[in-house]
Amino acid sequence: MIYNNLSKRAKVKKTPPSFNFHFMKGAFLEVKSQDETEFEVNFFNHKTNELVYTTILKGGMWSAPSIKYFIKWRIEIFEKHTRKKVFEHIYNCKDKRVYIALGSKSLGDTLAWIPYIDEFRKLHGCKVICSTFHNDWLSPEYPEIEFVKPGRVVPNLYALYEIGWYYNEEGDIDSNMNPKDFKQYPLQQTPCHILSLPYKEIKPKIYVKREDAKYKKPYVIIAPHGSKHASYWHYPKGWQRVINFLNKHGYKAMMVTKEPLGDDWNDSKLGGTLTNVIDKTGDFPLQQRFTDIKNAKAFVGIGSGLSWVSWALNTPTILISGFSDPNSEMQDCYRIPAPPDVCSGCYNTQKLDAGDWEWCPFHKNTPRQFECGKNIHPEEVINNLKKILNIY
Repeated sequence: MIYNNLSKRAKVKKTPPSFNFHFMKGAFLEVKSQDETEFEVNFFNHKTNELVYTTILKGGMWSAPSIKYFIKWRIEIFEKHTRKKVFEHIYNCKDKRVYIALGSKSLGDTLAWIPYIDEFRKLHGCKVICSTFHNDWLSPEYPEIEFVKPGRVVPNLYALYEIGWYYNEEGDIDSNMNPKDFKQYPLQQTPCHILSLPYKEIKPKIYVKREDAKYKKPYVIIAPHGSKHASYWHYPKGWQRVINFLNKHGYKAMMVTKEPLGDDWNDSKLGGTLTNVIDKTGDFPLQQRFTDIKNAKAFVGIGSGLSWVSWALNTPTILISGFSDPNSEMQDCYRIPAPPDVCSGCYNTQKLDAGDWEWCPFHKNTPRQFECGKNIHPEEVINNLKKILNIY
């Protein structure tokens, strides 16, 4: 009898429900509950008060909206039947750890995007961990950011974002990763869209070892090669005419591309082997490239990573590009676009087929192929060199 009375009085203490959340590639909410209570979970854009996603969850269930880019989330949870609010959290990463991964190995992408990782850190007052494929010459210049290798597991994170150009399986812009069509904006604006930052052009900082210039006479860097044939300057003998102009006025042209001079296939893309140049082509360390570019009187290139390096190092930069619109790359340079009466700017309207070296979406295998680059006259390049070098 005494045992039975004690059994009736004894009650198992019910543990209240708990809610786990984080913002790793978007908002995430998990319900932990010992009973079958149903909860209405609402994900709001706190800035606009828009209800982005709502669902019903029970213990052991989780949910996450499909949006992966930055939103100042507000998560509200109600007991479904009583309508009692049992949980609310408003995104606030101040003093918390946020991981931002740069998904591109490209030199140009990395330089274009890294300043805005630091802008995010300063705006939110958070501890940023960043992964890039070029940490060695970024980390000394951004000491407030912790740089890690891509793929490394990083603990105790509040949020995680990925910066890049993302497409879905149908080949369309993945609107859950990129809120805007990145092709139609400056390359530097990509992280601004993903991280919800105000856009302004910011030069990246590059660590350059203190080394004396290897070549003492005045020279101008040329970088005629790129990762896609469409980006080349296709004017017949255009590069050689620029080289001849420089030599005539007491300057040497130093060629610094990884693609070697004297290779028949690579030289054929330039209209033949270039002559009277300082040959610094081949697989040189990037730090030596930085030194050469920093000490040059000017830089002439195409839409490639080395043009971004030159701009970042404050070397006067001439950028020749017909296949991209003038707003695609940095604005603080001597930009030479295609004439208005030829086809141009396909890079900003079409998805590049990186596996097709001869990609030209509108005129491939016709006389008009690469007409954007064919119609940029050497005199335009030479006139800009005259301004930079004070040649009259």
